Amino acid sequence: MNNLAYSTQDIDKIGPKVEEILRQDLGLNTPLEYSVSLADAPVENLVASFAKGLSVAVFGGKEKVLCNLVFNITNPRPVHIVMMINKMGIGCHVGSIAFITPINKTVGGVVSMEGPKVFGSSKFTGDAAAIAKLNNNKELLKLAEKFARVKSDVGGGLKMERYVQLEPADTGSVLTIATLPRAYSMGMKASTDANDFITIASLMEQAL
Repeated sequence: MNNLAYSTQDIDKIGPKVEEILRQDLGLNTPLEYSVSLADAPVENLVASFAKGLSVAVFGGKEKVLCNLVFNITNPRPVHIVMMINKMGIGCHVGSIAFITPINKTVGGVVSMEGPKVFGSSKFTGDAAAIAKLNNNKELLKLAEKFARVKSDVGGGLKMERYVQLEPADTGSVLTIATLPRAYSMGMKASTDANDFITIASLMEQAL
């Protein structure tokens, strides 16, 4: 069973299991390289700083972080992936997963996405020119809302604030989406749905 929740905090045992799921979700055959960023790493460590800020943004800083697993993939597009590994008793589980990729289109300002709604679908908010194009793509809206999860059954149940940010950059823009693992097969298995992020990024580029 590999459902992104484990009965150990030994990162040497956890890392390969997490890598296996991410590789499968991306449809890749070659093992993915990754690095480990410890939770108590110096703040000048950019990964540790980003992960700590994200933890506060989506969890209010309540989760006890064991470490972060950092993946940098180039295929099918450049994506920086930061997986937060949270402590759970004597074990641990994957918490928030941040996907970051460059977008080869510019935006005039920050674009975010509304939280879940009781009625209707969430839409993009922020830069008027950009959201006029993005909100006109129903496939993009549906997939982004589905991917940017705010609840998960992994690790005994997780909740967080929706985190979707498309920000201007020196060349084009940068898309960051934080999500949670998706449990399936009655909780026996879990997925990152990483390939959905790849599709979302491509749909955004097309829409913009």
